[in-house]
Order: sequence, then structure tokens, then C-alpha cells
Amino acid sequence: MPKSVLRGNLAALLLLLNMIFFDIYSEPIMALLPKTPLMSNIAGDILLFVPPAVIYFLLCAKGKGFLNETFSLKELSAVNILFIVLISIFIQPLLMSVSAVTSLFFPNAASDYLESMADMPAFSTLIITSLLPAFFEELYFRGIVFSNYKSVSKLKGCLICGLLFGMAHLNFQQFSYAFFMGCIFCYFVNTTHSIFSSILSHFIINSSQTILSALSLKMAQANPQAFQEAQNIQNTIYDLIPFFYLTIISLVPLIFVFYLFVKYNNKYKNENIPENREIQIQNPKQSVINWPLILIVIIFVYYSFLI
Repeated sequence: MPKSVLRGNLAALLLLLNMIFFDIYSEPIMALLPKTPLMSNIAGDILLFVPPAVIYFLLCAKGKGFLNETFSLKELSAVNILFIVLISIFIQPLLMSVSAVTSLFFPNAASDYLESMADMPAFSTLIITSLLPAFFEELYFRGIVFSNYKSVSKLKGCLICGLLFGMAHLNFQQFSYAFFMGCIFCYFVNTTHSIFSSILSHFIINSSQTILSALSLKMAQANPQAFQEAQNIQNTIYDLIPFFYLTIISLVPLIFVFYLFVKYNNKYKNENIPENREIQIQNPKQSVINWPLILIVIIFVYYSFLI
């Protein structure tokens, strides 16, 4: 079966269904493992991402070189590593602003999750919140899912994969910035032809937010009054003005570094594309709307707004 948007959307649906039924079948398995947060999260991510990936490969793996076509494993150049690191740093005020705005209307699940791990060792926390998501989520979405969108335009492929990535979080507060970053991650992979670019960016963004959250919480806990004020902040749009100022300031270096990143990769475009990774747009007008996508949207709306 040729690569198609239908297959990519189906891969995302398999993961989403596994997320829904995860608690039912994982509980007896997790009971057999050491009851530590780190081990539980490692096992949880394996159970979450590996079964749908195995089903996908059993159904769709055809022909020699299938793995190479699915995962872009090209080595990142030192220059691209620098660009990815800088972009991932300068883009964070923008992500924080988007998250802060949506937090006015929806519970901030990510913030609550980070606060729940405040007493864990820093090393374990970074593995759980940054390394594991960067590895598993990128291999699945920017590998398995995104590799199926070569038959459509680059813009359409990035948008649909970003949309699926956002909806996979199953809450609208995280969807807002996950969709945006999902598109950026796809652009990184499409430009560098290396999934290590999105893994690196994902890790930097998550680890930075984890560290900032831990520092903010410790500072707030040192002063009970400040802690209470921190709990009540962002109740109105006026509380977000500092975020907006910081975002505007960071946009200048962000745009500049992004420009250099695009210029550098355009200059070495032919050298950056491995022979077996050339992207051929077979049907740029291919519809991205199909039954797996419709079902994913229904599930996302149900969990985001009705539960």
C-alpha cells in the first residue's frame, strides 16, 4: 500500500484509542513492576506507544527499506544543532503566552502535572517530563505519522500532523500550543531530513519549562503569601501583559535565527537530502479529511469539552 494520508491518520487513531483504553489493560502489568515514578513512567510510555506502532508496522510494513522511509535518521550538522537550540529557546515566550491565554478558559493540565512532581529528584523529573516525551512522541508523530504525508504539499503535511499531535493531548489548553509546536517540529524534520532535530527541540522546550516550573514553585513556597498570589495569577487578560512584552522582545532574535536556519538549509538542500529520502509530492491536492481524522476530532471534542 503506498504511503498516504489515510494511513498516517490511521496511525494517529491507533495511538489515541490506546490512550483511551490504557488504564484498563495497563494496571495489571504495572502492578508487576517496581513502584517508582521513573519506572512507572518508562513502562507507561512503552505500553502507550509501542503497541500501536507494532500494529501499524504489521499492517503497513511492505518492502525493503520501510524503516528508513518511516524514520528520518540523518545525522544533524553542528550548525543545525545550534539553530535548533536557539530557536527552541527564543520560541518559548510565545508558547508561554499561548498557554497563559488558554489557561484563562481551560485548566492547565501541564502545570498541574509539573507541580505534582515537585518533590521528585530533578534527574528523574527531567527524564519523565522531557526525555521520554521527546523520544516516544517524536518517533511516533514525526516518524510514523508524518512519513505518510509525503504525497501532499509540505504545508498541508505539517499542518495535519501538527493538528493530530495537538488533539492527541486530549485537552484544549495543551492543544493550542502543541498544535503550533507540532507544525514546527514537522518543519524541522522536513527541512533537515533528520528526526533528531525535532527530538532535540522537543527536549529543550520541555526541560526548560520543567526547570522554570520547579524554580517558580520553590520561590513561591519560600513565601506563603507569594505562593498564594501565584496561585491566583492570570485571572484576567491584564495579568498576561508581561508574557506579551516578553514575547514581542523574543520575536526579533527568533525571526532572525529562523531566517538563518532556512537560508543555511536551502543552501545545502541537495546535500541534506539522502538519496532514498527525496520527498516526491504525488498528489498535492489529496484530501486530508477521512474517517480516521473525523473520528479523532470527535474523540478530542468529547474529552476536551464534555468530560
